[in-house]
Amino acid sequence: MTSPISPRVVPEESELTAPYWASAQLGRVALQRCLDCGLVWHPPAPSCPAGAAHRIEWFESSGRGRLYSYTVVEHAVHPAVIGALPYLLALVALDEGPRLICNLVSADPSNLSADLPVTLSAGPAAGGLTLPVARLDESTT
Repeated sequence: MTSPISPRVVPEESELTAPYWASAQLGRVALQRCLDCGLVWHPPAPSCPAGAAHRIEWFESSGRGRLYSYTVVEHAVHPAVIGALPYLLALVALDEGPRLICNLVSADPSNLSADLPVTLSAGPAAGGLTLPVARLDESTT
């Protein structure tokens, strides 16, 4: 469980998600923020989830957060992940507010607990893309 998944499914890019994928290629996570109310969210949406405002901006996340929850995936729910079993799937509460689902790499499940600090970095994805992966902060390993 210490290596990233070798994915075979290519995520779809759209006009809405293009800024997210462009940032991901650089090893970063882009989030959206409402210019009217300040709400930050993920995944991308065409308008503010709180009030449907269309004045939104993209910005770069700090890439820092806390482990909100995790699971060890031992059963393949899609053929693309059969060769990666078992792997750690994490729900990360980003410092900016939204939660992001990603793989947790280089971690021992027996040493995990909620609220551990994590940092996001780039991980491999199919089609030459990159996806965020979480790693425990060095101070906790």
